[in-house]
Amino acid sequence: LGNTLKIISFDVDGTLVDLEYNNLVWFKEIPQLVAQKKKIGFEESIKLVQDEYNKLGEHNLNWYDIKYWISYFGLGISYKKILEKYEPQIKIFPDVVPILKELKKDFTLISITTMPREFLVPKMKKLKKYFKYIFSSLSDFKEIKNSEIYLRICQKLKVKPEQVLHIGDHWEFDYLAAKKIGMNVLFLDRTNSKKEEFIINSLQQIKKKIENNGNYISK
Repeated sequence: LGNTLKIISFDVDGTLVDLEYNNLVWFKEIPQLVAQKKKIGFEESIKLVQDEYNKLGEHNLNWYDIKYWISYFGLGISYKKILEKYEPQIKIFPDVVPILKELKKDFTLISITTMPREFLVPKMKKLKKYFKYIFSSLSDFKEIKNSEIYLRICQKLKVKPEQVLHIGDHWEFDYLAAKKIGMNVLFLDRTNSKKEEFIINSLQQIKKKIENNGNYISK
């Protein structure tokens, strides 16, 4: 019984919530503010801003930090103002709430994301009631999601990695990192372009995968 599934863990961006909110903040609002400050056109500004993002890259902690970028570009605005402005645009994928309601009956649900807490709070406002714990690897551990983070979370929750199923849409930070420590993992590909035993194209497929796989037995 020690190896039976107890916890189901979800990534947030691209898994529970679509990326439009992020895109509005990073590729609309920040470039608009930079354009105003530098008195340049939006097209020129977005190229400049994207170049700066790319120079840093997603393995750098600051890449995720809106306060860092506001300071870097000298925008003199509160990050809360930006995040609140686009909060009405947050979209939860339609398959999310039904599956969370169902899985919550048999499992403890948690969320593990790299995203800093200030982004996480508005995104999870309507979903937090389904989750026992919501971890931000940046805010809680000062690191990008990696195998070590998954292991530390398992230790914190007093479960073995094989008692946890993690679901996410990032090949490196979700699938490979969680798999490396022995977690059960499902890779979410909403584009429907990949077909493998461990790949799902909708969260609705989780239940079937759990039922069909000997490792994923709740009772």
